[in-house]
Amino acid sequence: MSLGMLTLMDVIQGLAGFQLKELDQPISTTVIDSRQARPGALFVALKGEHSDGHNYVADAFSRGAVAAIVERDVKAKGLVLDLTDQTRTLPISWSLPLVLRVSDSLNALQRAAAFWRGQHDVRVIGITGSVGKTTTKELAAAVLARRYVTLKSEGSYNNEIGLPLTLMHLTDEHERVVLEMGMYDVGEISDLARIARPHVGVVTIIGPVHLERAGTIRRTVEAKSELIEALTPAPEGVAIL
Repeated sequence: MSLGMLTLMDVIQGLAGFQLKELDQPISTTVIDSRQARPGALFVALKGEHSDGHNYVADAFSRGAVAAIVERDVKAKGLVLDLTDQTRTLPISWSLPLVLRVSDSLNALQRAAAFWRGQHDVRVIGITGSVGKTTTKELAAAVLARRYVTLKSEGSYNNEIGLPLTLMHLTDEHERVVLEMGMYDVGEISDLARIARPHVGVVTIIGPVHLERAGTIRRTVEAKSELIEALTPAPEGVAIL
Protein backbone atom coordinates (compact mmCIF):
# COMPACT_ATOMS: atom_id res chain seq x y z
CA MET A 1 0.00 0.00 0.00
CA SER A 2 1.34 3.44 -0.91
CA LEU A 3 2.15 5.90 1.84
CA GLY A 4 -0.12 8.88 2.31
CA MET A 5 -3.12 7.48 0.46
CA LEU A 6 -6.40 9.35 0.37
CA THR A 7 -8.72 8.33 3.20
CA LEU A 8 -12.42 8.64 3.88
CA MET A 9 -11.51 11.19 6.54
CA ASP A 10 -9.80 13.32 3.87
CA VAL A 11 -12.80 13.11 1.54
CA ILE A 12 -15.20 14.22 4.27
CA GLN A 13 -12.87 17.01 5.36
CA GLY A 14 -12.66 18.24 1.77
CA LEU A 15 -16.44 18.22 1.39
CA ALA A 16 -17.64 19.30 4.82
CA GLY A 17 -14.65 20.93 6.50
CA PHE A 18 -14.42 18.69 9.55
CA GLN A 19 -12.34 15.65 10.47
CA LEU A 20 -13.70 12.28 11.52
CA LYS A 21 -10.65 10.43 12.76
CA GLU A 22 -12.76 7.30 13.16
CA LEU A 23 -12.90 7.15 9.36
CA ASP A 24 -9.18 7.00 8.68
CA GLN A 25 -9.95 4.33 6.07
CA PRO A 26 -7.59 4.31 3.05
CA ILE A 27 -9.22 4.69 -0.37
CA SER A 28 -7.65 2.21 -2.79
CA THR A 29 -9.11 3.86 -5.90
CA THR A 30 -11.83 6.31 -6.93
CA VAL A 31 -14.16 5.20 -9.72
CA ILE A 32 -17.35 6.23 -11.51
CA ASP A 33 -17.97 2.78 -13.03
CA SER A 34 -19.11 0.22 -10.46
CA ARG A 35 -17.48 -2.56 -12.49
CA GLN A 36 -14.09 -1.00 -11.70
CA ALA A 37 -14.73 -0.99 -7.95
CA ARG A 38 -12.48 -3.13 -5.79
CA PRO A 39 -11.94 -3.52 -2.05
CA GLY A 40 -11.34 -0.10 -0.52
CA ALA A 41 -12.76 1.86 -3.47
CA LEU A 42 -14.71 5.12 -3.41
CA PHE A 43 -17.58 5.08 -5.91
CA VAL A 44 -18.88 8.41 -7.23
CA ALA A 45 -22.43 8.10 -8.56
CA LEU A 46 -22.82 10.37 -11.59
CA LYS A 47 -25.90 10.72 -13.75
CA GLY A 48 -25.04 10.51 -17.44
CA GLU A 49 -27.00 10.67 -20.68
CA HIS A 50 -27.51 6.91 -20.88
CA SER A 51 -26.86 5.64 -17.36
CA ASP A 52 -27.24 6.76 -13.76
CA GLY A 53 -24.52 5.72 -11.34
CA HIS A 54 -27.00 5.83 -8.48
CA ASN A 55 -28.47 2.60 -9.82
CA TYR A 56 -25.12 0.84 -9.33
CA VAL A 57 -24.13 1.81 -5.80
CA ALA A 58 -25.13 -1.62 -4.48
CA ASP A 59 -23.00 -3.25 -7.19
CA ALA A 60 -20.01 -1.13 -6.19
CA PHE A 61 -20.50 -2.13 -2.55
CA SER A 62 -20.73 -5.80 -3.52
CA ARG A 63 -17.31 -5.46 -5.16
CA GLY A 64 -15.75 -4.03 -2.01
CA ALA A 65 -16.26 -0.26 -2.25
CA VAL A 66 -16.15 1.29 1.22
CA ALA A 67 -18.07 4.46 0.35
CA ALA A 68 -20.18 6.12 -2.31
CA ILE A 69 -20.85 9.77 -3.07
CA VAL A 70 -24.48 10.27 -4.08
CA GLU A 71 -26.88 13.15 -4.63
CA ARG A 72 -30.14 11.25 -4.10
CA ASP A 73 -31.45 8.26 -2.17
CA VAL A 74 -30.13 4.91 -3.35
CA LYS A 75 -31.19 1.30 -2.91
CA ALA A 76 -28.03 0.13 -1.22
CA LYS A 77 -27.28 -0.94 2.32
CA GLY A 78 -24.89 1.48 3.95
CA LEU A 79 -24.64 4.03 6.74
CA VAL A 80 -25.78 7.42 5.39
CA LEU A 81 -23.91 10.62 6.24
CA ASP A 82 -25.86 13.57 4.86
CA LEU A 83 -23.33 16.32 4.18
CA THR A 84 -26.09 18.65 2.97
CA ASP A 85 -27.72 18.77 6.42
CA GLN A 86 -26.09 21.39 8.62
CA THR A 87 -28.03 20.10 11.64
CA ARG A 88 -26.92 16.49 11.16
CA THR A 89 -26.26 14.31 14.17
CA LEU A 90 -23.21 12.10 13.80
CA PRO A 91 -23.57 8.38 14.54
CA ILE A 92 -22.29 7.06 17.85
CA SER A 93 -20.51 4.27 15.99
CA TRP A 94 -19.41 3.96 12.37
CA SER A 95 -19.68 1.10 9.92
CA LEU A 96 -18.81 0.58 6.28
CA PRO A 97 -19.86 0.95 3.55
CA LEU A 98 -20.69 4.62 3.93
CA VAL A 99 -23.09 6.62 1.75
CA LEU A 100 -22.04 10.28 1.52
CA ARG A 101 -25.05 12.39 0.52
CA VAL A 102 -24.18 15.64 -1.27
CA SER A 103 -26.10 18.15 -3.38
CA ASP A 104 -24.05 17.52 -6.54
CA SER A 105 -21.89 14.41 -7.02
CA LEU A 106 -19.66 15.85 -9.75
CA ASN A 107 -19.05 19.03 -7.80
CA ALA A 108 -18.24 16.92 -4.74
CA LEU A 109 -15.68 14.91 -6.72
CA GLN A 110 -14.06 18.12 -7.90
CA ARG A 111 -13.99 19.68 -4.43
CA ALA A 112 -12.55 16.54 -2.87
CA ALA A 113 -9.85 16.40 -5.56
CA ALA A 114 -9.00 20.09 -5.12
CA PHE A 115 -8.71 19.62 -1.36
CA TRP A 116 -6.50 16.55 -1.77
CA ARG A 117 -4.30 18.32 -4.32
CA GLY A 118 -3.87 21.15 -1.83
CA GLN A 119 -2.51 18.74 0.78
CA HIS A 120 0.52 17.92 -1.37
CA ASP A 121 3.64 19.92 -2.16
CA VAL A 122 4.01 18.47 -5.63
CA ARG A 123 4.90 20.07 -8.97
CA VAL A 124 2.03 19.87 -11.46
CA ILE A 125 2.37 20.05 -15.24
CA GLY A 126 -0.75 20.84 -17.25
CA ILE A 127 -0.87 20.09 -20.98
CA THR A 128 -3.44 21.38 -23.46
CA GLY A 129 -3.76 22.07 -27.18
CA SER A 130 -6.00 21.25 -30.11
CA VAL A 131 -3.90 18.23 -31.08
CA GLY A 132 -1.06 16.26 -29.52
CA LYS A 133 -2.16 16.55 -25.89
CA THR A 134 -2.15 12.85 -25.09
CA THR A 135 1.13 12.11 -26.88
CA THR A 136 2.85 15.07 -25.21
CA LYS A 137 1.47 14.01 -21.83
CA GLU A 138 2.77 10.47 -22.28
CA LEU A 139 6.21 11.67 -23.40
CA ALA A 140 6.51 14.20 -20.58
CA ALA A 141 5.46 11.64 -17.97
CA ALA A 142 7.90 9.05 -19.34
CA VAL A 143 10.81 11.48 -19.16
CA LEU A 144 9.92 12.73 -15.68
CA ALA A 145 9.43 9.18 -14.39
CA ARG A 146 13.12 8.49 -15.01
CA ARG A 147 13.93 10.82 -12.12
CA TYR A 148 10.72 11.44 -10.16
CA VAL A 149 7.79 9.41 -8.87
CA THR A 150 5.22 10.62 -11.38
CA LEU A 151 1.43 10.49 -11.51
CA LYS A 152 -0.18 11.00 -14.91
CA SER A 153 -3.72 11.12 -16.21
CA GLU A 154 -4.56 7.81 -17.86
CA GLY A 155 -5.78 7.66 -21.44
CA SER A 156 -7.70 10.81 -22.26
CA TYR A 157 -8.81 11.59 -18.70
CA ASN A 158 -8.69 15.29 -19.49
CA ASN A 159 -12.06 16.74 -18.54
CA GLU A 160 -14.09 17.80 -15.50
CA ILE A 161 -14.42 14.14 -14.48
CA GLY A 162 -11.12 12.59 -15.54
CA LEU A 163 -8.80 15.22 -14.08
CA PRO A 164 -10.20 15.09 -10.53
CA LEU A 165 -10.29 11.28 -10.69
CA THR A 166 -6.56 11.35 -11.46
CA LEU A 167 -5.80 13.68 -8.56
CA MET A 168 -7.72 11.45 -6.15
CA HIS A 169 -4.93 8.89 -6.69
CA LEU A 170 -2.20 11.28 -5.55
CA THR A 171 -0.06 10.01 -2.65
CA ASP A 172 2.79 11.38 -0.55
CA GLU A 173 5.20 9.43 -2.75
CA HIS A 174 4.45 11.44 -5.88
CA GLU A 175 6.90 14.19 -6.84
CA ARG A 176 5.44 15.21 -10.20
CA VAL A 177 1.94 15.16 -11.71
CA VAL A 178 1.29 15.37 -15.45
CA LEU A 179 -2.27 16.25 -16.40
CA GLU A 180 -3.93 16.52 -19.78
CA MET A 181 -6.49 19.34 -19.96
CA GLY A 182 -9.17 19.35 -22.64
CA MET A 183 -11.89 21.87 -23.43
CA TYR A 184 -14.91 22.54 -25.60
CA ASP A 185 -15.45 26.16 -24.64
CA VAL A 186 -14.15 29.10 -22.64
CA GLY A 187 -13.99 28.61 -18.88
CA GLU A 188 -13.45 24.85 -18.81
CA ILE A 189 -9.65 24.86 -18.56
CA SER A 190 -9.88 27.60 -15.95
CA ASP A 191 -12.09 25.28 -13.88
CA LEU A 192 -9.62 22.40 -14.28
CA ALA A 193 -6.71 24.64 -13.32
CA ARG A 194 -8.45 25.71 -10.12
CA ILE A 195 -8.53 22.05 -9.13
CA ALA A 196 -5.00 21.16 -10.28
CA ARG A 197 -3.06 24.37 -9.45
CA PRO A 198 -0.41 23.83 -12.17
CA HIS A 199 3.15 25.15 -12.04
CA VAL A 200 3.98 24.36 -15.67
CA GLY A 201 1.64 24.92 -18.60
CA VAL A 202 2.24 23.37 -22.02
CA VAL A 203 0.21 24.41 -25.08
CA THR A 204 0.96 22.13 -28.04
CA ILE A 205 -0.84 23.74 -30.98
CA ILE A 206 -4.12 25.54 -31.52
CA GLY A 207 -6.26 24.70 -34.53
CA PRO A 208 -9.88 24.46 -35.76
CA VAL A 209 -10.97 21.70 -33.36
CA HIS A 210 -14.22 21.68 -31.30
CA LEU A 211 -15.45 24.76 -33.14
CA GLU A 212 -18.98 23.36 -32.96
CA ARG A 213 -19.00 24.61 -29.36
CA ALA A 214 -16.17 27.14 -29.15
CA GLY A 215 -17.36 28.82 -32.34
CA THR A 216 -14.14 30.48 -33.51
CA ILE A 217 -10.37 30.00 -33.40
CA ARG A 218 -10.13 33.23 -31.40
CA ARG A 219 -12.40 31.75 -28.75
CA THR A 220 -10.33 28.55 -28.73
CA VAL A 221 -7.18 30.62 -28.17
CA GLU A 222 -8.91 32.38 -25.30
CA ALA A 223 -9.86 29.04 -23.76
CA LYS A 224 -6.38 27.52 -24.10
CA SER A 225 -4.76 30.65 -22.66
CA GLU A 226 -6.60 30.00 -19.39
CA LEU A 227 -3.94 27.41 -18.54
CA ILE A 228 -1.16 29.98 -18.84
CA GLU A 229 -3.12 32.56 -16.86
CA ALA A 230 -3.62 30.04 -14.05
CA LEU A 231 0.06 29.20 -13.54
CA THR A 232 1.74 30.02 -10.27
CA PRO A 233 3.85 33.21 -10.48
CA ALA A 234 7.44 33.10 -11.76
CA PRO A 235 9.94 31.69 -11.13
CA GLU A 236 7.90 28.60 -10.17
CA GLY A 237 5.42 29.13 -12.98
CA VAL A 238 6.67 28.18 -16.46
CA ALA A 239 4.78 28.39 -19.77
CA ILE A 240 5.87 26.28 -22.74
CA LEU A 241 4.27 27.29 -26.03
